[in-house]
Amino acid sequence: MSSKDVNVDVDQGDEVDFKDVSEQRAFELLKCDEKGLSSEEAAKRLEEYGPNKLPESSRNPLFIYLGYMWNPLSWAMEAAAIIAIALLDYADFALIVALLLVNATISFVEESNADKAIKALTSALAPKAKVIRDGEPKTVEAQDLVPGDIVVIRLGDIVPADVKILDEGAASPELETPLQCDQAALTGESLPVKKYSGDVCFSGSTIKQGERHCVVYATGMDTFFGRAAALLGASDNVANLQIIMTKIGAICLLTIGVWVVIEIGVGFGHFNHSCYGGEGYCPILTNILVIIVGGIPIAMPTVLSVTLALGAFKLAKDGAIVSRMSAVEEMAGMDILCSDKTGTLTLNKLTVDVATCHPEGDFTIEDILKYGALSANTVTEEPIDMVLFESYAERDSIKELYTLKKYVPFNPTDKYTIAHLVENETGRYFQVMKGAPQVVVRNARNASDIEEVCTKKINEYAGRGYRALGIAISEGEGTPSWQMVGLVPLFDPPRHDTKETIERCLVMGIQVKMVTGDQLLIGKETAKQLGLGTNMFTTEALLKAKQGFGLVEGHASVEDLVEEADGFAEVFPEHKHMIVKMLQDRGHMLGMTGDGVNDAPALKKANVGIAVAGATDAARGAADIVLTEPGLFTIVGAVIGARKIFQRMTTYARYTVAMTFRISFTFGLLTVIYDWFFPTILIVLLAVFNDGAMIALSKDRVVPSHVPNRWNLFSIFTTGIVYGLYLTLSSWVFYYVLTHMTFFEDKLSMFSLDERENSVTEWCQTSGIPGYINRSGNQITDDTPISQIYDLTEAQLNAGYGEIPALEQCVVEQRYVRGAMSRAALYLQVSISGQALVFVVRTAAFSLFSRAGSWTYIAFFAAQFCATLISVFGFNGYTFPPNPVEDCQFCTLSTGGFNPFFNSREVPFAGTEAVNTASVIGCTYYAVAAWIWAAIWYFGLDPIKWAMHYILNEEGIRQQSLYQTFFNLKGEHIGTNAGIGVNRSSMSRVSVARLSGRISAGGYTSGGVPGVGGHIQSPGSLLSRASVVRVSQK
Repeated sequence: MSSKDVNVDVDQGDEVDFKDVSEQRAFELLKCDEKGLSSEEAAKRLEEYGPNKLPESSRNPLFIYLGYMWNPLSWAMEAAAIIAIALLDYADFALIVALLLVNATISFVEESNADKAIKALTSALAPKAKVIRDGEPKTVEAQDLVPGDIVVIRLGDIVPADVKILDEGAASPELETPLQCDQAALTGESLPVKKYSGDVCFSGSTIKQGERHCVVYATGMDTFFGRAAALLGASDNVANLQIIMTKIGAICLLTIGVWVVIEIGVGFGHFNHSCYGGEGYCPILTNILVIIVGGIPIAMPTVLSVTLALGAFKLAKDGAIVSRMSAVEEMAGMDILCSDKTGTLTLNKLTVDVATCHPEGDFTIEDILKYGALSANTVTEEPIDMVLFESYAERDSIKELYTLKKYVPFNPTDKYTIAHLVENETGRYFQVMKGAPQVVVRNARNASDIEEVCTKKINEYAGRGYRALGIAISEGEGTPSWQMVGLVPLFDPPRHDTKETIERCLVMGIQVKMVTGDQLLIGKETAKQLGLGTNMFTTEALLKAKQGFGLVEGHASVEDLVEEADGFAEVFPEHKHMIVKMLQDRGHMLGMTGDGVNDAPALKKANVGIAVAGATDAARGAADIVLTEPGLFTIVGAVIGARKIFQRMTTYARYTVAMTFRISFTFGLLTVIYDWFFPTILIVLLAVFNDGAMIALSKDRVVPSHVPNRWNLFSIFTTGIVYGLYLTLSSWVFYYVLTHMTFFEDKLSMFSLDERENSVTEWCQTSGIPGYINRSGNQITDDTPISQIYDLTEAQLNAGYGEIPALEQCVVEQRYVRGAMSRAALYLQVSISGQALVFVVRTAAFSLFSRAGSWTYIAFFAAQFCATLISVFGFNGYTFPPNPVEDCQFCTLSTGGFNPFFNSREVPFAGTEAVNTASVIGCTYYAVAAWIWAAIWYFGLDPIKWAMHYILNEEGIRQQSLYQTFFNLKGEHIGTNAGIGVNRSSMSRVSVARLSGRISAGGYTSGGVPGVGGHIQSPGSLLSRASVVRVSQK
């Protein structure tokens, strides 16, 4: 048989509805028989049709890795690397590239780990299937099934493909044992559907009763599930966190760009600097590297990724597996939780409401439960039979006390069952009827007397969303004379922890909306039991409002209706998807819980899709977070964990924005005002140490918010500018005191770093040149050419450097050395004060009263210890000036003697561009001055924070006393008096609407057997054609 004999394909052939065709016709179309396929034929068809799974897409890992360096922040760093290599600044080039690679590597590894976790989960969920091959039953991977295979499905199996049930040879349809197929995952209905010979079952359904042979007629993307998945398509949305990072990065780049333009204009236009290729010959471009490298929050993606990854690991330990890292941030801002009812809020398990059972006559509730259990046929494990049997407390003794003689099964015409029983001890013969309540009542001998009361009770049950059964008995074997025992209400009970979970959600500022495919009355009754509002509507009202037919249920628009409703009933998957989208368009951050295939579209569309424990494979594949513990209570813990993670991320965001403004303004102003330059290498090290230490924020000690978190970018940028300018002022004053005053020299007897022309000239005349004469015995004057002091090369002499007067060279050497030491001191002050800002922005309280995490302190002191070592010891004069004077004679300390950490003693010639080389020499005990200076200015940060907090009225601060705002509860909380129940250590509330979306982990979208790890949307139009495929009859 050629592999081309059959072509079940969505693009070719004639449409065939396998639900309507006969079994024999199905065999003809699929070119197979009840004996199944041969292994050879199955292999051919597998090659033609492909695996029975949804398409799996992935990207080249190299492209994924390079993608982490393809964004505006990385572009700016790459531009800096190009400038560095153009200037032959190999050290800075290497450090910049290393910083780029480290950030990309960390991000790639974290995303890859998440990707591997998803793949592992998919592999663990890969189902098996029992198939007839070569006339023998075999167990194969479900993905290896092909059209024409004969499969065996039984109790507990997930249907692996779209199949048609084969005739089991029953003498008549009435005697056929139906297959109980649970399609709740597809349709949202609680009760299983009975499937007889010739019926079809769809992939993803669960078999609740029976065992049958079936023929596979569609696999993979040709299945009902696969076609629905194709409708959903891929999402092109971008994660909210990515949007936030892009906005922060854009402001940072704009700030940097402004200062780059200013520096170029002032440097070349006002100070007339020259620019030649090679290291040290273009100080303006070198200093631009300082602005670019120092101002760009290059580590932001890495720090946030690590924070999310470590937080996700903690959530996984608590029972919430995160498949999309950015969903953690979105979960912190979730303000509406849309939940499916069946299997999510409820147990998806029929239960007898014993308290509301209605006994008739002299019968009791205990009699109802007893005769209900006796009416049950437990052999077939019918759900209704099983719930009646399990509801009777003494069920274990039934088989000993009674013998079932005959059982008349349910049929759609009569709508009842009859059990014929004998009481073993007395020999009493009696019959028990159960069925539709109206039918049972009509069959009762006193129907006219009880019909009105029973009908009223039945309507009451219906009004509460209950399903009702009638129970009646008849004594003897002959023609029955039915006596009504009573009515039994059945319902799907809520999970034991659902009500508490909903209450916790409300306390945390999360509104819960029920979105279910069940009837409206059932939804309202469940809502009452759970403490939810009962302002619920059907999709009819929703669609009417959407079509714009005036006021609907008192609402002016469909958006108002959706926003104010407590839930919706009788919805299809596309309606759930529409509801989620409307709420998102209103600026809400949506969470969606679900467990079935019909929930998958909404799970994917929601900002945070949550698959509950025991969810179908499709729901898990569409969800961002998969709960591994039963019930919804895990969601509360996950939200608390997510809000802690969010606090840490906003701390870093405020820090990094402030640092961008601080670096740009500090070194931009020093350059344009004083023509003073800073080495790129120190800025790169500043980024490495301080931003690297920020990873410790992922374990910082925080208090979770009591209301949903949102990114308040206006607050972040406003406070960032203020903090940045304050720290700029602290650094400028420190620089000014160091280089334009004699404070440290006069008050503390420290060597001078004063770079003013007159001060340095005076020192050269009184100490510099006389000191050289004393050391060398060489008698020189201020005007002596330096060719009489230094051994210059022929090239240097030819360039005229030998004619430079001694006094002029002395001034240059002193300013060069003092500038190099002041750079080391300023670097330490910038490093300490910058990273210390973290302790301020992480809390609204007085920072010294609010204890941070241990790792945050360890990271701070470790980073500043390294910075202190660099400041004290320097780099021996690196960056070295081009074409230098060697063995300098006027480069001593102002107090005498050479700096012990300046052994190279290479200095520039006076009158050359090299005098602007930003070298670094250890500042020795000036490091202590930098620490003290940073500490003094630190105490001004908290008052600035409080002032900005008050001006921006964050957390309702204007309604509170200052004491309760900043100093109560050990400084951890504010906001109590405002009565708004918010987190008082958070500074990240917002009043702006958010965009939302998602990104895949590592560029990977998991494929799988239809119903396993896929994404589905099954609109009503598709349901009506669920069993239709195209078949080529070549």
